Amino acid sequence: MTEVAPSDLMAVIGGADPSFGRCGPGSSWKILGDVRTPECAAHDQAVQTAIQNGHSYLGAQLQALPKLGPAIGSYFRERFKGSGSAG
Repeated sequence: MTEVAPSDLMAVIGGADPSFGRCGPGSSWKILGDVRTPECAAHDQAVQTAIQNGHSYLGAQLQALPKLGPAIGSYFRERFKGSGSAG
């Protein structure tokens, strides 16, 4: 069995940023909880890619805008799943 160091694992899921894939702006909005979805990770990846391609932070956010709606939807899906009543 091969042991993978936590730092190596972080590189696989988006780098050293521990908030990568977390829904919400970084980790500062604690009220949102620690919800992580593939859609939020896709948005984060789009922002990172745009920054690496020379866009400013704001420009990167604008580039990633098409992925924001699905990321927000996935947050609500995961955060509140099972909280409704069947009728």
